[in-house]
Amino acid sequence: MFHFAVLSLLLSLTSVSADSSREVVAGSQVPLPTGNAILQRIESTDYIANKYWEEYLLLDNMGRLYANVRPSITHYRNETEGNRLNHPVASIINDRFPLYDQESRLNLNHLLGRADPSGKFPALRLRFMPYAEELAADDTQPVHRIGITAESWVNPVPDLQVHIRARVENHGELYSQFDGRKWKKKITGWLDNAALYFYHNGIFGSVGRSYLIWGPEQHDALLISDNSPAFDRIWLGYEHKAFRFDYVIARLDDFHQGDSTLVRYFSAHRLSFRKTGVFELGLSEVALYGGYNRPMEWRYLNPFLPYYWEQYNRGGDDNMLVGMDGVIYWPKRSRIFGELMIDDFQIDFKSEPHQVGYKLGIDALEPLGFVRLFTKLSYTRVNTTVYGQNKPQNLYLNSGQPTGQPIGYFGGNDQDRILALLRYHVSTSCDLELEFQYNRRGEGRIEQHQSSAVSKSTKFPSGIVEQSPSLQFTIELFRSQLLQGHAAFNYAHFANYQHVRGRNRDRIGLDLKVSYYLQGSFD
Repeated sequence: MFHFAVLSLLLSLTSVSADSSREVVAGSQVPLPTGNAILQRIESTDYIANKYWEEYLLLDNMGRLYANVRPSITHYRNETEGNRLNHPVASIINDRFPLYDQESRLNLNHLLGRADPSGKFPALRLRFMPYAEELAADDTQPVHRIGITAESWVNPVPDLQVHIRARVENHGELYSQFDGRKWKKKITGWLDNAALYFYHNGIFGSVGRSYLIWGPEQHDALLISDNSPAFDRIWLGYEHKAFRFDYVIARLDDFHQGDSTLVRYFSAHRLSFRKTGVFELGLSEVALYGGYNRPMEWRYLNPFLPYYWEQYNRGGDDNMLVGMDGVIYWPKRSRIFGELMIDDFQIDFKSEPHQVGYKLGIDALEPLGFVRLFTKLSYTRVNTTVYGQNKPQNLYLNSGQPTGQPIGYFGGNDQDRILALLRYHVSTSCDLELEFQYNRRGEGRIEQHQSSAVSKSTKFPSGIVEQSPSLQFTIELFRSQLLQGHAAFNYAHFANYQHVRGRNRDRIGLDLKVSYYLQGSFD
C-alpha cells in the first residue's frame, strides 16, 4: 500500500509540475541576506551530476561541450550502463549515483502488472525526494525547511522525452529561481521544469520550461545562468563532434509601469567549437527587448542574423550582450577556463566605456599527485553598470522588475569575487570541502538603470564598498545511493556591512540537510 500511495503522490505532483530539461540546476554558493532569511538557489535532484560535473569533465567522461548547454535525452539504462572509468575518483562518484537498478529502485513493472516488459520503450522514470533542512546564523532568524520534489521522465521512443519536475515546500521564496506566491499556511509550490525534448543525429529541439547555462562553469555563468526563474522557451540546434549551434527564444515576465504593461522578449544564439581534450570556444549573443504592445521582432527571431548589427543599422535601443568563453585542457586532468561578456558594445570605442564582466579560473583533479583531491581557483568581476539599460523593460532581469533576478551572474553587477575550493573524497560515503571566498560589492544595482550615457569616470566598485571574506567547511555524506546528508559550517566577516561606512559584522552559520531518494522505472 505504501508503494501505491507514493506512486499516486508522484503522479499527482507531476501532473501539476514543471520540467528540468537541464539535469543540472544550481548550488547555493554565496548566500545573500534577504530580511531574516538567506537567499539560495535550487539544487537539482540530480545533485551528484551537478556537484561533480567538473571532475567528470576532467576524467574525460562527458563527450559534450561544457555543462548543460543542450537539451538532453536520458533514459535510466544510460546511467546503469555509463562509462566506468578505471580511476579512484570516477569509481567513488559513480557509486554515489542513485541508479535505477534492481537494488535501489521501486520495481514499478511488478507493481503495475508488467513483470516481463516486452521492450525498452515506451519508458517511464520517476523520482521522489523528500528533504529537510535547517539554516541558522547568529544574526538572522533560523529557517526550518521541509519539502518534496517529484520528477518524471517519459520516453515514448528513444529520441523523444518529456521531463517534468514539481516542487512543494514551506520556504520556496528563499530560492532565487522561485516564481510564484505563498499558498495557505505558508506553503509554496511551483513547476520549474516542463518540456519536450527531441534529439536525432545531432539535430535537437525542445519546447517548454527549463533553466539554461551557457559558459564553462556549472554555475555562475556571466551571460546566461541558472540564477533566475526557468525560461518558457523554444530551444533548437545542431551538434557535431567539432562544433554546435544553439538558438533560444523566450517570453519573459511583463514589466508593469503605472497602468501600462510592457511586454518583454529574449533571443539568444551561440556557436561553439572544440577539439576533444584540447580546447573549447563559445561565441554567444543575446537580445532582450520589449515595450508597450510591442510584437516579437522578426530580425531577433532569425537565428542567423547578428542582433547587434541589426539593432545598430535600424537605430534601435534594445539591450544587446555578447559573450566569449573558452577552456584549455592543460596540464593533465586540469583545465584553464575564462569568460568575457560585453554589455552594450560601443562600436566607436569612445562614446562610452564598454560595460564588461569577465572570469578566469583553473580546475585541477589530483594536482601534484594528491590523490582524491579536487581544487578550483577563480576570479570573477562584473563592472558597475553591466546588465542595466535606460529602458526598464530592457533590464537584464527575469521575473518581474525591480525585484527580479539577474539572468547572468547570480550576484548582479558592481562586484568581484575570488574563490578557492578544496574537495577531498574520503571514501564512497564521505567528502570534505573547504571553500574560501573574498567578495567586494559596490552600490550599483541593475534596477538603477541609466537614463543617460555612462561616464568614463564611473568607479568600480562604486560608492561605499562592502567587503566580505568568508570560509566554509562542508561534510557530504552518502548512504546506499538513496540517502544524502549535508552539513556546512561557515564564517563571514563584513566590512561596511550593507554599504554603511564603518559598520562591521561577523556571521557564523550552520546548514544541515537530509535528502532521501525514492525512485523507480517502468518500461
